[in-house]
Amino acid sequence: MGTCKLSRRSGTARLPAATVAGSAGAEGEVLTAQSIGSGDGDWRIIDLWSDEGTPWEARLAWSGGGGAQRTVLLDVPRCTRVCVHATMLQVFGSNLSTSASVNASAAIADGQCDTENQWTVRGLIADASANVDVVPPPWAKFVRLELSDSTLLATSFVELRDANAMTRGRYPGNAQPAPGAPIGDAATLRLVLPAGTYAWRLVFLLHL
Repeated sequence: MGTCKLSRRSGTARLPAATVAGSAGAEGEVLTAQSIGSGDGDWRIIDLWSDEGTPWEARLAWSGGGGAQRTVLLDVPRCTRVCVHATMLQVFGSNLSTSASVNASAAIADGQCDTENQWTVRGLIADASANVDVVPPPWAKFVRLELSDSTLLATSFVELRDANAMTRGRYPGNAQPAPGAPIGDAATLRLVLPAGTYAWRLVFLLHL
């Protein structure tokens, strides 16, 4: 490691407040780093955080060794760390707060370590019951459903559907395994949500 140097090692962007609660705001570029050395790339450890400790959403894009570009979405609750093998990488950020802008930062070190991250999909239910389909993001390994009204978990379900839209697994919200339902080869997740007025979120555990 260390033979494939990068043009930049850190960056910061001021992300404007989101306009809709529960949705990420406008995306801004936090850091772009390109290899200026020889070789097929090195392992990179990328730390992501905000000065205010305010959560934000990161989109990391990278490529290495002449291969295709890969992309992943990550939650940055206060700070997080991800490790990829790359000659080029970019970090973009979106604010999750509707009340204040946030200073989102990224820093890169050469090295390798095991990391796990998460990404969250959010929504609201107003009165009527609903079925919501969500496509698992890249690198997702487990998924967990959470409701703001936990008394409704017993009548909520996460269905794992294959590429032919056939349900292959069904988990009640109050009986999900830890750390979540294994996604396996599921092409789509269907949330079966009861009537009421509440917020929900689907948290994906990423193997990255």
